Amino acid sequence: MNNPLVSIITPSYNQAQFLEQTILSVINQTYKNIEYFVMDGGSTDGSLDIIKKYDSKITYWQCQADLGQADAINQAFEKCKGEIVCFINSDDILMPNAVQTAVTCFEINSGIAMVHGNCSTIDENGNEIRPKIGNPVKFKEVLNIGMLPHIYQPSCFFNVSQLNRNYFLDTSFHYAFDYELILHILKNCTSLYINIHMAAYRVHAKAKSQNINEAFREKLRVQWMYMNGINLKWIWRKIKTIIKK
Repeated sequence: MNNPLVSIITPSYNQAQFLEQTILSVINQTYKNIEYFVMDGGSTDGSLDIIKKYDSKITYWQCQADLGQADAINQAFEKCKGEIVCFINSDDILMPNAVQTAVTCFEINSGIAMVHGNCSTIDENGNEIRPKIGNPVKFKEVLNIGMLPHIYQPSCFFNVSQLNRNYFLDTSFHYAFDYELILHILKNCTSLYINIHMAAYRVHAKAKSQNINEAFREKLRVQWMYMNGINLKWIWRKIKTIIKK
């Protein structure tokens, strides 16, 4: 890769409180060969005004109903021309040198499918809740335990040519589509962890991830897809926990 085009996608829905910070974290990257897509699901909270404010900095944006976050990201992915792609939610933040760091890693390691780094957790006011966390990951470890605390989606960048499937996100998942994608990569491709602060993941009351029960059910469904006989006793204990609720 030589100065590759990087495609960044932000799915958004009624996140005006945080959206401008997310947009600024993308358009102020030190690496400049970026195309940026903002896919709004038809917000009614002023998000559209914020998007229009940065119209000249955004490659493509839309504000219309979609079938959910994964569908919005996939719609943008179909329009992307970048060799590298990442998606940053409308309440999360990229660190200023995140894209340059990822590009450098892919230039040195062109055969890898994913680069990920450290990611801090912040509250709705941007105050750090937990420091920068990230670790090298293995497929079985992430399958059994889940993504956290090993890998945070906002810090992940993907090499499109190495994804080894004809779609990006599985739209049958509303919460766990990123988990499914990362398990696919860890099982079938090569990833690289770098000990550098890449992003910030925001925790707040209106975050979609706060719907813990449904998110947990989807996580179990993803794990079942990738089990292949691994640690069946563990997964059965989790299923019984859900059945009792």
